[in-house]
Parts: sequence; C-alpha cells; structure tokens
Amino acid sequence: MTEPEASAKRIRLTGSRFDGGRLPVDYLIELERYQNAIRSFAEHEWLRDHPGESLPADFRDSVSLVIEDIEDGSAEIVLVFEQTAIHQEYREQAQDAIDSTIEAAYQGTTLPELPDDVEDEVRGTIAELGSTLQVGQSMVLYSADADEPPVTITIDTRPAAAGRLILQDFLSEPPLTAASGVTHEETSMVARVTVVDAERKRFELNSEKYGRILGRYAGNPEILDSLREVVNSTSDGPLTRIYGDLRSKDGEPWGFWTTSRIERIEFDDTAWGRALTSFVTLPSGWADGRGEQISSIALDAAQQLLRQVDVQIRPPSLAPTEEGGVLLEWITPSGIRSVEILEDGLFELFSMRTGERRGTQTETRNLKDAVRFAKEDET
Repeated sequence: MTEPEASAKRIRLTGSRFDGGRLPVDYLIELERYQNAIRSFAEHEWLRDHPGESLPADFRDSVSLVIEDIEDGSAEIVLVFEQTAIHQEYREQAQDAIDSTIEAAYQGTTLPELPDDVEDEVRGTIAELGSTLQVGQSMVLYSADADEPPVTITIDTRPAAAGRLILQDFLSEPPLTAASGVTHEETSMVARVTVVDAERKRFELNSEKYGRILGRYAGNPEILDSLREVVNSTSDGPLTRIYGDLRSKDGEPWGFWTTSRIERIEFDDTAWGRALTSFVTLPSGWADGRGEQISSIALDAAQQLLRQVDVQIRPPSLAPTEEGGVLLEWITPSGIRSVEILEDGLFELFSMRTGERRGTQTETRNLKDAVRFAKEDET
C-alpha cells in the first residue's frame, strides 16, 4: 500500500461482508456522504469570500474524492482529492471542520461552531454516516494525527452521535448526552405555527398533545411565505398541517428535520366544523394503536358536502374512520343513509330502508352526486 498524502482520509469497513477487501456498492453512499459534507462547507466558504460571484466551474472537481487504494482483509480505503493544486485552502478548511465535527459527535464533546447557513446541512449529512451498517459491521474513520484515536461508527454508537448533531442543531441548549431513542419518519402533524425565524430557516409549533415542536425548512425556502401567512404567537392562530421528516426521541416528537409543505386548515364555526377540527388533530394510532391520520382531502370534502346539506333539518353524526376518512351518517325512522369519504376523496354511498334486510352501496368521486344522495330524504 502506497504512503497516503497528508490530506488523505483512511476509512476501514469491518464485518464479514467486507472480507477480502470487498466493497459492496450499497456502501459507496457512506463515502459520498463524507464527500458531500466537505463539499457543502467548502462551497459555502468560497461564496462567503466572493460575494456576488458564481462558484468557479472547477470548484466541485477540486473537492471531489476518489478511492486511491483498498487494502486486503476488511475493506480499508484511502480517499484522496481528485485535484490537489486548486482551491486547496477551502478544501483543507472544510475537511478539518467535518473531521472535527465527526470526532466531537462520537466523543461526546462540544461540537465545533459552523456557519449558520450551512450548519443544518452539514450536521444532517454527518448524522446519516453509517446508516447502511448492519449488526457486526463498523465504519472506522482514522484521524490524520496518528496520536488521535479513530472514530468507530456502529449501529450502537451512531444513534447517540446522530442525536447530538440533530438535537443540538434544533435547540439552543446543551446537547443531550444520550439519544439512542431518536427515530424519524415521513409524516404530518397538525399544530399552530407560533414563531418563524427566517434568518435561520426555522420555526416553532405548538401542538395540543406534544407542546412545543421545532421545525426547519432550509431545503425548501419557498415555504417561508406560507409560514408567514399562518404564524401567530397566540393560541388563536390557525391550525396548520405540516408535512416532512419528523424526528422523535423515545416516542415523543421534537422536531421536523425537513419540511416538504404546509397546509392551512380552516373549518366553519359550526357544530360540525368543530367536529372536523377535532378529527384533524388526531395523530397516527389514535384508535388504540390503530388509525391513520385523517386526510386533508377527506376533511375538505366533508366540509364541502355539509355546507350544501341542510343540517338543521337532518343533523348527521360524524366520525373519523381508522383508514383516514370521515363518515357522515343519518339515522331516521325511514332508514339509514351514510356517506363515507375515503382518504383519497372517494365517496362511498350507502342506504337501507327500515324493514329491508340489505342496503345498496355505490361509489362516486363527484361531490354533486354525493350531495344529491345525502339530500334525498330531506323534508
């Protein structure tokens, strides 16, 4: 194995799958994450030093890594920069910042400060390092300083480090020392937006069930206008459904790591409007561990239908369905009539007269047809 250059990064992947120096394609993404973190930081620093200028055409190549060598045994890789002569100061500064952040996250020490504009992206990328590892595998990152111990990433060490990176990023408080219960999923939540920080591309929510929830929208800046429309520091602010990657710790949501879109939710000030409002706040698992969130499509369709039916003469009963829809039902001496609105907006129409043993059921996606069906028995 040739002597690596000073800026080379030595990474060792251990586990039976890497025996004989094999490097499965699935694991190349780990090397790409390391490269992306360096590249993001370097590009930010260059643009800060050259306001109003475009990034040089050769800059991306100057912070591109290549695999120079793979040693026999478990896969031991040496990464070097593809070009070494240009933009060297930015490349070296970026690599030092990324390596220092990785070491601090896994050693439990104070994370180094990063520029606000790139902090979220860099820490998020580093938090994902090692996410492809399985039981019995590790990713060992060696320091350029031979006296410094290497960083070992496994499925056991990664959760706490990722938690420090993400939780400290959200909260202006000391990082949590143990974050093994951190999970994330693409989902949505209904809450009220109480604070918007446009400079740091963050916001705060108030959830009736969970209290204060943090959010970020760095990867989706066009959401800012929508946030400004709904932000209200009081409890009277409009309900808003937020979609994105929700991070939780020990089962309790604490923040949206990314936000894909938001929807303002408004219902009429009526008895059925208040019922729909209660449905919209139901979290996943609301029915004894079952029960999908009630979809915005179903809720909006229910409101549109109820506006056109004389609920004073024939008030319906309303109920959420476990599949994420809304059920409207009228029970009178003459029989039963119901409209179930599925999560995708399909109307299932059912009626059965008193004395009949079987009812009739049809489907439609036409709101006018559903309204006509619901009004057939109005007197």
